[in-house]
Amino acid sequence: MRILVNTISTKKHSGGAYQIANNFLRKTLEHPEIEWLYVVSSDLDAVLPDEMKGKDNYYVFPTQPDYKGSYKRVKQELRELERQVKPDVVYSITAPSYFTFETPEVMRFTNPLVAHPNKYSWKVQPFKAKPRLLLYCWNQKRLIKKAKYFITQTETTKQGILRITHLPENHVCVVNNVLPAAFANQDTTHINDDSKWIEVACVGAPVPHKNFDLLPDVLSELHKLAVDNVRFHTTIHETDPLWKKISERLNIMGYSERVMNHGRVTQTELAEMYRHCKFCYLPTLLEVFSASTVEAMFFDLKIVATDFGFNKEVLGDSCLYYEPMNAADAAKQFKKLFDDVELQGVFSERMKKQLEKYGDYDRHFNAILNYLVEVAKKCV
Repeated sequence: MRILVNTISTKKHSGGAYQIANNFLRKTLEHPEIEWLYVVSSDLDAVLPDEMKGKDNYYVFPTQPDYKGSYKRVKQELRELERQVKPDVVYSITAPSYFTFETPEVMRFTNPLVAHPNKYSWKVQPFKAKPRLLLYCWNQKRLIKKAKYFITQTETTKQGILRITHLPENHVCVVNNVLPAAFANQDTTHINDDSKWIEVACVGAPVPHKNFDLLPDVLSELHKLAVDNVRFHTTIHETDPLWKKISERLNIMGYSERVMNHGRVTQTELAEMYRHCKFCYLPTLLEVFSASTVEAMFFDLKIVATDFGFNKEVLGDSCLYYEPMNAADAAKQFKKLFDDVELQGVFSERMKKQLEKYGDYDRHFNAILNYLVEVAKKCV
C-alpha cells in the first residue's frame, strides 16, 4: 500500500494544522508496513526530524499556494511526481491544497467558516475583509465539491461537508481531534504560585472568530461583580494588530496587568503556562475541534466556554457555558465557577471521562490510516 501524504499547503502560522501535520508525519515512522511518500511544504520541512529527510520518498516544495511565484512550476512538478511514484491514495492534511490529483484523494477538511458558519462568526469579521473572505469561502466550496472522500473532526463539520458536496455518508469519516502527542508525557501538576491572581488560560490563534478582543469587557464585568484578581494568559504574537488593539483598551481601562501575553510559544512552553493556570476561557465563536479544548481538560483547567454545539460535542457537561459575545454572562459564569469549589471537583471528574475519548493518539492515527486504506481498496 502506497500512501502519499500531502502537506504542501501547511504553513507555520496556520495554527493547529501545523502541529497536526507535524505529529502525523512523525507517527508514520512507526508504521513501516505502509510505503509512505511525503510531499512536504518548506515550512513543515523545517521542523521534521532528520531521519525522514534525504530519502527518495521525501519531497520538499515551496509552501503553497504561491500564485505570484512558484505555483505553476510546482503544479507541473507535482503532477509529474504523482505519475512517477503512483500512490494508491493521497491524504491531504491541509485541504484543499489548491492542487488536483489523478489518484483518489482524501481531504482533511476543517474550515468551519465554510462547513458551518454562524451569524456571530460573520459579525466579527472586519468589514473591509468580508468581500475577500466570501470569495475565499466560495473558492473552497468549489474545490471540495471536486473531492470524493473526506476526514474531519466532528459530526457537526461532517454534516456541513455533506450539505455542500451531497456525497454519501460513508464518504466523510469523523476522526476526533486528540491530545497532541507532545503533551502525552507532560507533567500536569499545577504550580501554586501563592499569588493574588486567579490565572486563566485563553489560548489560540489571533483570528476574529476566536473573539479574544472580548477580554477587556469580561474584566470590566468581573469588576462589577467585585472580582478584581483574574489574570488571563494569551498566546498572541506581540506584533499582531489584535494584540495592539487589546493592549490599548487594557491600558485605557487600567487593566494592563490583567492580561499576560506570552506570544507564540512551543508546546513545551504552552504546557508550562497551563500548569500555572487553574481555569480556561474559550470565547470562540466558530470552531471545528480546537486542540485548546482537549489541552485544557488534560491539565484539569475548569472551563467557561461559548454555548455552541461544536463546544458541547467535545466538552459535554464538564464546563459552564455562556451566551456568545456576552461579556456580562461570561463574567457571571466565571464568578459561579470561582465560588463553587464543589462544582470544580465535579467538573474535574467529568473532564477525565471526556478526555478518555480524546487522549489516545495511537487510536486517532489508526482510525485515519484505516480509512485511507479503505478508500484505496475501494478505488482499485
